[in-house]
Amino acid sequence: MNRELPSASVFINSWKLALIILVLAAVLRLWGAFDLNEYIEDETLHVSYAKSLGTYGTTANWGWHHPQLSGLIVYGTIRLFGDNPVGWRSSNVFFGTASVALIFLIGRLLYPGSGAPILAMSLLAFDPDHIYLSRTTFVEIPVTFFFLLYLYLLLEYTENRKATLPLAGIAMGLTMGTKAYYALALPMSVLYALLRVRQDRGLDRRVIIDFVVALLMLPFAVYFLCYWKWFGRGYTLFDFIRMKMDAVWALQQLTMDNFAHHREFLAAGGKPWEWFIKPAFWGHQRLFSKETGIFLIQCNNPPFRLLTLPSLLVASAYAFKRRAARELLAPALFVGCYLLMMLARRPIFGYSALPLVPFAYLAIARSVAVLAEKMKKETAVYACFLLAVFVWGAYMFPIVSARLVPLAPFRPILSMARFLGNF
Repeated sequence: MNRELPSASVFINSWKLALIILVLAAVLRLWGAFDLNEYIEDETLHVSYAKSLGTYGTTANWGWHHPQLSGLIVYGTIRLFGDNPVGWRSSNVFFGTASVALIFLIGRLLYPGSGAPILAMSLLAFDPDHIYLSRTTFVEIPVTFFFLLYLYLLLEYTENRKATLPLAGIAMGLTMGTKAYYALALPMSVLYALLRVRQDRGLDRRVIIDFVVALLMLPFAVYFLCYWKWFGRGYTLFDFIRMKMDAVWALQQLTMDNFAHHREFLAAGGKPWEWFIKPAFWGHQRLFSKETGIFLIQCNNPPFRLLTLPSLLVASAYAFKRRAARELLAPALFVGCYLLMMLARRPIFGYSALPLVPFAYLAIARSVAVLAEKMKKETAVYACFLLAVFVWGAYMFPIVSARLVPLAPFRPILSMARFLGNF
């Protein structure tokens, strides 16, 4: 008996399918995340930074030029769960999983009535590198979560007239307090919100005051609050401004000589211009025999991230054709964040691509939905795409999560990987 595929509306409107993907995303980020009772890569720096910051209000010899919220979060989970893998990594497990839900919610606001939200959600849920970093203490996970939360709350205000602008301002402050990846994306999204409000209901004095309070004063209040430990040591606002100016200068002076012990790691992740055009696999291994081993592999998710640049063109062209400003938002934010990376004069690690990934996946998902609609085979295209994303993510999971595996099934990937030593 022949069975028909479910209609495209199942992929477009099903909250049950979204919940299934979210549960799978949580499993992949949580399963065995605390089994490895040793530091993974820079966790030794992150954890010592967090404990020093939370205890003494100082960042010791590392990380002083970065905002302090990420360290305070890790310090808080260490106080809650102990100085162990649960205390180190539990916050990123949560933020990484919650980011999957947020990209779905954002997709529903940007592309209503489309299959793009489910597709974008699945891409992030099963992205091997997002899974990898969600199981560590790397800052790229919380900063991406806070920005996605900010963007979702801002879109609820602009698209649905919800009273979420103050909450968006708080999330903006948390983003600023974590890392500066979104220094251009934040003002770009505020400009988008102003244009949408002007188009929809006009800009009057009350609206301008709301924006100034919610998206200027409130974020900076939250940002300064992230430094309460630092200010508690007797520093003034003048000291803070001078410290931030010194931090910007110091970051711009970094060269490869400052990363003498990380040259291979920098090279393995590729330069920013390579992130979305060249496949890259790198990491660590621990071999137990000629047949088995455990691995911690990072990658730039080649089967899907390499679709980013053409997808940006397709999604942008479609948005221009429809004169849909909100459909240009994700490509614009990607370009803004990427431009910041490309213009930086300092070496940048490959994991810094992660804050760009949600915008890339929204553009890819939108392009797939547009092409499926033109082919009049939405159901088949969606089903095949979701299956491919799931199969690839499931295949890569054991070697990004330090699971003991037989070598044979993974030799194609391991043969391409650049190993940086044992762990």
